[in-house]
Amino acid sequence: LVPWSYLKSWECLACGHCCKDYAIPLAEGEWLGLSNLFGPSVAEWFLDKRCLRRGVGGRCVFLQKYEGHWLCGIQGAKPLNCRLFPFKVSVHPLFGRKEEASFPYSGREVFVYVDVDCRGIEWGRPGPDLVRKVLPEFVGLRLKKGLDQYYSTARIWPQRPLPPVRPILSACTSMDLPLAVIE
Repeated sequence: LVPWSYLKSWECLACGHCCKDYAIPLAEGEWLGLSNLFGPSVAEWFLDKRCLRRGVGGRCVFLQKYEGHWLCGIQGAKPLNCRLFPFKVSVHPLFGRKEEASFPYSGREVFVYVDVDCRGIEWGRPGPDLVRKVLPEFVGLRLKKGLDQYYSTARIWPQRPLPPVRPILSACTSMDLPLAVIE
């Protein structure tokens, strides 16, 4: 992981690489919500952690191919670790280079790092969209500010934005894991 300040920009390419060969740990509420919806077999144990099950070829069982793109089949109930990839956001410096990882957010300092394995990274001097749109959305998601995902997920139809995702009442709402509907 490297500090965010080495990135010019980032965009999800819907390549599915992040949903392949990674063990995605689930918080207890995430596992309970997904189990209620899809059964307990959605998870598997890996290194003493409950993780999303991987299926054929090491891909997440919820990953679906659609018109040449790999899309999440549970977008509205996607675990936080999936929502945040390739970024790691913390209130404390984790991987060194504190000054380069520092990011101001709502009057406080947070530390943002990026997984260099992501194919949507463009290296260089940080661009204005990264600083004003992309990173604030990731930090807000991590700090549970109730933000919708727009810049922090695939936008495979850039000529027209995807409709907003609206939480609905479900078995997951009490576990901070809403279902969603496209309006």
